[in-house]
Amino acid sequence: MPPIKVSDKALAHLSRGLYRSPASALKELVSNAWDANAKRVRISTNYPNFLQLACLDDGDGFSREEFTVLMGGGIGNSLKRVQPPVLINNRPVIGRLGIGMLSIAQMCGAFTVTSRPKRGKPFRARVTLYDLLRERLDKPDTEVVKTAPEIVGTDGAQDAVEMVREVDIGKYEFLQLESDDLPLGTSIIADDLHPSFVKAFQDSLTGPNFKEPNLKWPISVRRFYEVTSLRELGDYWRLLWEMSVATPIPYLLPNALPEAVIKDEHKRLLSYDLTVIVDGITLRKPVRLRGNPEGYTVVKFPPQAQSVYGRPLRFDGYLVVQEGREIKPAELRGILIRINNVAIGYYDSTLLDYRINEGPRSRWVTGEVFVREGLENALNIDRDSFNQFHPEFRVVQEFVHSQAKTRLFAEVYKKIAERSERRSHQRDVDRRNALKATLTEELGARVTIGGSAGAQATGTPSSVQVHAAKRKLTVVLPPEESVRTKKANRNLAVAILTIFETAMQQKHDTDRRSLFRRLLFRLLRNW
Repeated sequence: MPPIKVSDKALAHLSRGLYRSPASALKELVSNAWDANAKRVRISTNYPNFLQLACLDDGDGFSREEFTVLMGGGIGNSLKRVQPPVLINNRPVIGRLGIGMLSIAQMCGAFTVTSRPKRGKPFRARVTLYDLLRERLDKPDTEVVKTAPEIVGTDGAQDAVEMVREVDIGKYEFLQLESDDLPLGTSIIADDLHPSFVKAFQDSLTGPNFKEPNLKWPISVRRFYEVTSLRELGDYWRLLWEMSVATPIPYLLPNALPEAVIKDEHKRLLSYDLTVIVDGITLRKPVRLRGNPEGYTVVKFPPQAQSVYGRPLRFDGYLVVQEGREIKPAELRGILIRINNVAIGYYDSTLLDYRINEGPRSRWVTGEVFVREGLENALNIDRDSFNQFHPEFRVVQEFVHSQAKTRLFAEVYKKIAERSERRSHQRDVDRRNALKATLTEELGARVTIGGSAGAQATGTPSSVQVHAAKRKLTVVLPPEESVRTKKANRNLAVAILTIFETAMQQKHDTDRRSLFRRLLFRLLRNW
């Protein structure tokens, strides 16, 4: 049977439109720096002008020769899985496709790469990408899509030659360095940014809700929790949020979530020793939940280890419900999956397509799944989403759903019932106090209010009983269920009957009518 081949044009298309947001693209550069053993990654957006975008790291760098191989056909042919690099601090390898460097191409037409490797001399190169690449690929334009003979093997005494199609997406040239005295690492600087990118970010600074970020990240994080959605803050604040959520950096604090559910993960991320700085702000994961009056429900699921069609799959994680109050901002609601500490997309508000309608309670949930091994084959090419029918994804999905149903929401409904009972009891107490205050204020008597124990025991209806003595009033209330009206109105009905019976005990008709009116109006004010 003949093989099925994929055109190189597919990768060329992807190189110019793979990521759905600037943060998704920059996340790839941070992942590259991670795999290069960088400890510090600095990103500059040229705030507030946004005319240049730069990413600098202090990693191992790479040589001119390695860059030449990469530009000459190495894009998309990453060897990190075949020959995994040795990373510091037991970091897992992140990279897979080998197109991370071109992620910045989504926002610019050209960029400059400078790198100093651990061994060898530094270099600098200018990469210029073709305009209107997709249209030129589809024509096809002979400057972009070429065919050339290539020796693929030998057939006896003669070489075997095959016509191979090559796709060019741009050009590069090496530039002169002023000095070899450069710090270890790699810098990528884009100074030919697309006008739409520049305008969108400049406009985001003029929005009605814009406030300049504080260089102290914990102070800036508070701004996220003042809005219902990050859309209110604009593209720049959204970039800060998405970069801090997506990259493998520590949390704000080990107790940033209830019951210190991310304490161990925070400690693990600290041990990897990666710092990401955007425009002078040292980022941490902006996850923070605290101070909810109704409390929280926390489910931490233990490490899972399974074999899915012979491939290992290991993961753990947590789910948190903020009781009685939807989580803000909306972008923190749902479940986020991380593979090797890097976020895949953003928080999924559908709870990984959870099929049970939990109503507003689904907006109370946030959680993370930490995949330690596996699930990479379920990734879509953008590394921001999953093939939801991949068997490894289905295992994770079904497990999370079972935890949500049997542990999380079961506990949530139990707490809802308990809160409802407490509130109902407190409401009865408050309304009885309102009745007592009404009688005390109007009559100046010492008032005692009690229930009709006999009537409650027998279940028979009973009227309000009022016993008046010198500056003392004793009221015996009937059981609520004996009052034939809507349940929500029973307390008020009993209170009105009480003030009526109290007024009727007065000697003169005019006094009774006047007293009842005064008691009624005072009762409604106190109710």
